[in-house]
Amino acid sequence: MPRTLVMTDSTCDLPPEWVRRFDIRIVPTYVQYGLESLADDGVQLTRTDFYRRLATNEALPTTSAPPLGQTHQIMAQALDDADHVVALTAPAKLSGIYNTFRLSAEQLGRERVTLIDSGMLSMGLGWMVITAAEAAQQGAEPVEIKKAVANMGPRVDVWAALDTVEYLRRSGRVGWAAAMMSQLLQIKPVIRLYDSEVTALTRVRTSQRAFDTLVELAHKAAPLERLAVLHTNNLPGARRLAETLADIHPAHEPVMVDVTPVIGVHVGPNGLGLGIVRQS
Repeated sequence: MPRTLVMTDSTCDLPPEWVRRFDIRIVPTYVQYGLESLADDGVQLTRTDFYRRLATNEALPTTSAPPLGQTHQIMAQALDDADHVVALTAPAKLSGIYNTFRLSAEQLGRERVTLIDSGMLSMGLGWMVITAAEAAQQGAEPVEIKKAVANMGPRVDVWAALDTVEYLRRSGRVGWAAAMMSQLLQIKPVIRLYDSEVTALTRVRTSQRAFDTLVELAHKAAPLERLAVLHTNNLPGARRLAETLADIHPAHEPVMVDVTPVIGVHVGPNGLGLGIVRQS
């Protein structure tokens, strides 16, 4: 029996092969179309189907945290399979996911669960989860895993160049976005997620300028320990971004991620982004 398993939620954007390799337990979040609620698990709702529906539906879907019962079930199974669970979640400030995990841990025994608010989404959270999983596989104690994640936190950044701010504005999750008239002004914001805060770094008028801004941010952050290229149904753009950053990429093959639907609801299609970890 492994000493420790790592658990997270589906906003982490990890490639499926990594999830299998490290036996990471993932609780799906949900996308809701009216009364229809679909698990963001790649089965009930695939990314291809989601982005097709997002482009054609007039009504914007909503998102919700996983139900307590499902979170409890997945956490309980992880505790059956290991001595301890280290659970990393999306920011409590942005989602109810952390609270659902907290309630499950209290029901199952907090002494066997180390709960971490990552302050991150997408591959910002994903890189933290992988760091925790690698440490767990090497036999690290939960307190050591928590320390490793805390130490890398200040070095993690997620940037995104959105095709439009309209989806973020309509989601109502970010106050400054609600005040922007980007559809009229054709503004393409470049945003940053860092330490549970979503901020606008700059607002440009062309996709090329937004692309160039991501490249500039990555080069300023180099040297990098880890790098993932993110996109929302924009694989050609992601490939171009990966090629442009080949000179600072820390691995032989770029990690490219089509962003999970529960995040896509808020950022919209045709976006590009980066999830990075600076070298210590």
